[in-house]
Amino acid sequence: MSRVPASERLASIAAAGTQVFGRAGYRGTRTADVAAKAGMSAGLLFTYVESKEALFHLVFLHGLGLMPQTPSELPLPTPEPRETIALIGRALREVPVPRLRAALAAGEPADVDRELREIIEELYDQYKRYWPLLAVIERCAVELPELDTVWFGEARASIYADLREYLERRMASGRLRQMPHAMAAARVIVESVAWFARQFRDARDSVLYDEQTARCTVIEFICAALVPDTGRATGQTS
Repeated sequence: MSRVPASERLASIAAAGTQVFGRAGYRGTRTADVAAKAGMSAGLLFTYVESKEALFHLVFLHGLGLMPQTPSELPLPTPEPRETIALIGRALREVPVPRLRAALAAGEPADVDRELREIIEELYDQYKRYWPLLAVIERCAVELPELDTVWFGEARASIYADLREYLERRMASGRLRQMPHAMAAARVIVESVAWFARQFRDARDSVLYDEQTARCTVIEFICAALVPDTGRATGQTS
């Protein structure tokens, strides 16, 4: 029987850890459960990761594409205090949202429907890409105060603030419909996008529509709510 490469074992462990941490939280996750989901014994798991802390760190190294193809040391050592939080914070700050930032840096657009549509498409696709890690972050943040600060206090707050500023500018110029509260409108956008991009797969009624239909519907719904009829051009969602 051929020996399974360490990189494949680590990928299996990371995938299992992502699922278990995302469901059970940090304190509720048992390494034995992760090992079982990865198809190995707890003893074998500890030949790849030194501790639960190392397992948690591995989840983010793998999910962010930062795991070396050939690890220099096994088991992966327990990270330094705050090392995992710092890794997550850097990754969240570096998530690209160029369309939103370009809109904030630009003057009034020639086509506000296209501008908004591209911003929502970008946001949706980023949530879809990172949804397994974000599920871990949101579930574990309630137990880890430093992670709570990085996610809820900084990263998510920054997205809300940028969207609020964008909406306020376009509402003030009459390009977008007035909403009672720009920050509340920004949150409606983010929560709608996040639910469908990440969570709808686990909902029982998700069988009623496919993933692309959900994406197109969310984007069209938001644009229809915010863009005046005179500025709309439907059917542009890519």
